[in-house]
Amino acid sequence: MKKLLSILFAFILIFGMSKISNAQEVVQGDITVGGGLTLTTGVGSGAGAEFGINVSGFYSIIDEVRAGAGLNLFFGDFAPTVFNIEGHYIFKNEDGLVLYGLAGIGFWSWDIGGPFGSVSTSGLNLGGGVEYDLGNFYLFAEPKLSTIGGTPINIDGGLRFRF
Repeated sequence: MKKLLSILFAFILIFGMSKISNAQEVVQGDITVGGGLTLTTGVGSGAGAEFGINVSGFYSIIDEVRAGAGLNLFFGDFAPTVFNIEGHYIFKNEDGLVLYGLAGIGFWSWDIGGPFGSVSTSGLNLGGGVEYDLGNFYLFAEPKLSTIGGTPINIDGGLRFRF
């Protein structure tokens, strides 16, 4: 895990140094695709935390609204797989900083193994996020609450590339 965080930090430093002076805003028709690390709480043995990776993609329908989907894969003793369909409403979109609220639905699945097979559930996602323009990509962080049993809080973070 430390090695992965070190690589991510080095990547941010390298590309952050090449930040363009005129930060680009998210506008209608933009496509962003990215991924990074994820953490969820309230699941696992003893309702602990699980770490994993995330990938996602979004399309800007209008300047203030974008929609997309993502996949979170967790590692650990009770590792869920989560498929999210979400919409973002952008509140601030200037000076290289994007602040947004999010709402959507998450489809959770656990492979319990043995004779029990797998368990699936779904719930609403509510939260927000921040993106910072680093030139060729956005650095993002996104906490959200899921309304499945145990009400886990997910925190996603990483890089999104803009097309």
